[in-house]
Amino acid sequence: MPQYNLQFNQPLEQIYKNGYLPQRNSPTFFYQESSCRSDLVNFKLSSENRRILRKTTSFTFTKVSLSDFNYTSEIQKQIKQWLRQLNWNFPINSVKTVFKQHLFNYVYVWQLNQRIVAYSICYFSKSIAHIAYVFYDPEFSHSDLPIRLVLQVVIDSQQCGLKYCYLGRFSHYKRNMPGFENFENNSWLKS
Repeated sequence: MPQYNLQFNQPLEQIYKNGYLPQRNSPTFFYQESSCRSDLVNFKLSSENRRILRKTTSFTFTKVSLSDFNYTSEIQKQIKQWLRQLNWNFPINSVKTVFKQHLFNYVYVWQLNQRIVAYSICYFSKSIAHIAYVFYDPEFSHSDLPIRLVLQVVIDSQQCGLKYCYLGRFSHYKRNMPGFENFENNSWLKS
């Protein structure tokens, strides 16, 4: 897996364009592995996207700057419990890093009836966005909420006039995102 050290001073947008993704434990190291994105110039919601939006109307969210977000020990305990129940290999120290010491600059806080049910960690610049990590209550693991977490960032990125929303590593469900492209053989391919 090719790696890249940000200390070579290449603009962040160019690093993403070259198919690299930030490594979760360091804001200066990137890796190249099955990256995907939404080309927002070709943005159009599919019937599946609209279905996801309809099925998740009971959830609300707030987009908060990470510099204003109060990452407490209670939040950390909640996420740690979710990770354990979902059987995800994501060390709690890495969770703390992506919330407090990384290049990511926004978090979406999702609620259902005033109860926090998910967090989405993102990076937004003047031209791109990246939905990097999602953490959610396992109660919703087989619902449409996990897909909505990603779809909402894509929609918001398009509404902000950004060119691309990077979706992280390839997963089959991401193929339904508007303007989907994946990085293979050193180029971006449309599906």
